[in-house]
Amino acid sequence: MSLRFLVDSMHGYVARWLRIMGYDTIYLNNIEDDEAIKIASEGRILVTSDSELAKYAESRGITVIMVKGLSEQEVLRTIVERFNLTFKEDFLRCTVCNGELKAIGLDEAFNTLGFTPKGVEKFWKCKSCGKVYWKGSHWKNISRQISRLFNTESTCNDA
Repeated sequence: MSLRFLVDSMHGYVARWLRIMGYDTIYLNNIEDDEAIKIASEGRILVTSDSELAKYAESRGITVIMVKGLSEQEVLRTIVERFNLTFKEDFLRCTVCNGELKAIGLDEAFNTLGFTPKGVEKFWKCKSCGKVYWKGSHWKNISRQISRLFNTESTCNDA
């Protein structure tokens, strides 16, 4: 089973990057602790800087990553190292809603977007919210960020 995460409202950046890396990640926004525990108890790792929530979750047998006082990059690096995460280069998760992405053809991309970026042949669409993704010029920035995170050379040169 793939790792799944629940990230508290203080760490939206972390949630977004876990999704970019291909991990099922729910982002908590204005949810009470009891509801967070209920969601986390469904096999999710809780990422939080809230010490009370962390203690409450641990008392319920939930795996917690306490990240108080860490920068967002340090939080990501901590998660990557602790769970030996890998980067899945094909888009798997919507960065907006965490929905699963499916590969779509050029025609469907054009019908959804009203255009297709020049030279792009691969597209993905969120099954939940309909957002369309492709490896555009932003992909080089994502590649650099991921390379820094994993301390590796950039291999994402599809843009």
